[in-house]
Amino acid sequence: MMEVKELSKVLAGALLAYMVLPLAGEGNTASFSNVNMIRGDLFILALSPPVDNIQVYVGTEKGGGYSYLVLTNRSLGIPDFPGRVTLIQLIPEDPLTNMTAIFSSNTNVKILYGVLTTNYTYYKQVSSKYYAFSNGIFVVLPPLVEMPAGESKITFIINTFNLQKESGGFRIELPPLATAIPVIVTIAFLVYLSAYAIVDSYYISAREELSKARKLGIALLLILNALAIYWLIGFVIKL
Repeated sequence: MMEVKELSKVLAGALLAYMVLPLAGEGNTASFSNVNMIRGDLFILALSPPVDNIQVYVGTEKGGGYSYLVLTNRSLGIPDFPGRVTLIQLIPEDPLTNMTAIFSSNTNVKILYGVLTTNYTYYKQVSSKYYAFSNGIFVVLPPLVEMPAGESKITFIINTFNLQKESGGFRIELPPLATAIPVIVTIAFLVYLSAYAIVDSYYISAREELSKARKLGIALLLILNALAIYWLIGFVIKL
C-alpha cells in the first residue's frame, strides 16, 4: 500500500481532534513547523477526500536532496481515513526542509500527516497513535486538521536528524540486567577456577616437581578460561 521507491530509514499524547481552519486572504492556509523526524524515514501527508489540482513544492536550507511521490485516489488503510485519499510521500535528506502543498476542493478536506518509520521508540514520546504495516510503523502526528472547501495551501517545516550521533572514543552498550548477571557470574567462576589452579599448582610444586601432563593440563585450562572470559566480556560490553 504505502510504497515508495528505495524506502530506507512530538509533544503530547493528547486526543487528536479535528479543528477547522478559517479562510485567510485569498484561500485557506495552514502551517506546521518543527516537524521532527529521523533521517531516512518517510513523511506522509494524506488528504481526504481526494483533492484536485495538487501541486507540491519542496525547498531545502542547505541544498540537500529529497524525493517525493504524489498518489491520487488511493486508500490509506487506517480507521482515521477510510475511503480514498490523496497521498504525498516525502523523504527529505536536508536538515531543514520546507514542503508546500497547494490544492483545491469543492468540499471540506481532512488532513492527516505523520511518519512511516522502523523505529517507533523515538516517536512514542511525540504520539501514541500509530499503525503497523509490513514495511514499517506509521506514526500519526497531531493535530488532525480540516480545511474548508476552496483553494488551500499547507506548509510543513521538517527537521531531520541522525538518531545516533557519532562521537570519539568507544561506544559502550550494556545488555539487559537479566542477561548480564548470569554472564558476570560465569566470568567470576572462570576467574576463580584459573586462580585456584595456579595457587594449587604452586603449593604442589613446592613439595614435588609437577609432571609434564599436569603442567600441560593447567596451561590448557588457563588458555581455555582466558578465551571464554574474553568472549563473555565481549558479550556483556559491546565496544
